[in-house]
Amino acid sequence: MSGQQHTFLKCPFCQACSGLEIGSCPTGTIKVDLVGGAIPGYEIHPSHYVITYNVPGSVGLHRIAYVPGSPEGMKVVDLLRIAWDRRLTFAIGTSATTGAQNVLVWNIHHKTAIYGGIQAHGYPDPTYLTRVQQELSQYGIE
Repeated sequence: MSGQQHTFLKCPFCQACSGLEIGSCPTGTIKVDLVGGAIPGYEIHPSHYVITYNVPGSVGLHRIAYVPGSPEGMKVVDLLRIAWDRRLTFAIGTSATTGAQNVLVWNIHHKTAIYGGIQAHGYPDPTYLTRVQQELSQYGIE
């Protein structure tokens, strides 16, 4: 981020954003690779995206997420890059898995497994791409 001050307002009734929302996630890197292999539920697309997030320093965050290699998946990857650039991908909070407090947690839902279905944060999940786009639109990312 450039260090510029950004302001936004969110309507308390309809949740529409005005302005540009910038989160509090520490800076780091995002890497996106298109690799071979279909994701369950998207077998007609012979590839998928692997998104790797790294936040160095005392946080030491390293997370990997997966998105189908479909046209809609490519759109979601582009939107997730915008969310990362705006520091919205992670937030400081309480981990749902470990219960640890004041740690970086997912602020936007990602699929962290290729297999295992919805319960394992994986695929198949036929509504994930639609849901994550709706979630991103709540931050003004469309």
